[in-house]
Amino acid sequence: MTHRGQHQRQLVIYMAMGIVTLAIGCTTLTFHPAPVLPTKSSLPYTAQVRLTELAAYMVEPGATLRADPDLQNTVTQAKSVPNISAQEWDKSIVDYVTARQTFRKVVRDGRADVIVVLRIFLYIDPGLGFKFNHTYIAKVDAVLKDPHNGRALATYAGFGKAFGVVSRGSREDDEGPINKSVQAALNDLFGKLETDKQILP
Repeated sequence: MTHRGQHQRQLVIYMAMGIVTLAIGCTTLTFHPAPVLPTKSSLPYTAQVRLTELAAYMVEPGATLRADPDLQNTVTQAKSVPNISAQEWDKSIVDYVTARQTFRKVVRDGRADVIVVLRIFLYIDPGLGFKFNHTYIAKVDAVLKDPHNGRALATYAGFGKAFGVVSRGSREDDEGPINKSVQAALNDLFGKLETDKQILP
């Protein structure tokens, strides 16, 4: 009986993982930030913002409920996200930073006081049940670089979480919670950055 129960549980897990992977692989996921309130702690620098990496990972069911914060230790499938327009995500994030007014000005082309290099990692936890109650964790890493010599001036990390009841009916099943988790991570990251008044010497 125990063996049969384990077999059924494994079958459920594999089906959930397969469906999530299929959905991610067959849709074009976009990032559309919700309306952004300008910060009250704007930095007196110009900045160029670049998204250099975007990746999604499936993690073991229930991994986000554990005490171990290192979700990379529980990855079951790791690959770059297919069918995502890096240019589109880059533009959306630049629009987010511009609307937030973290910097005096966001420079799309040309010289800036600082370059902000971003990497976004998505962790999708299919959950322990067969109801597709997924947990989405976004981690955003940022390195602020000196545009003259490329030297790293500071590093920051932001985290965000969202939940989704996934029916696999359309791309919005994933897109909604992914957008929420990424925006929460960006809010966390830039909130930390805005409190650091000594980025540039």
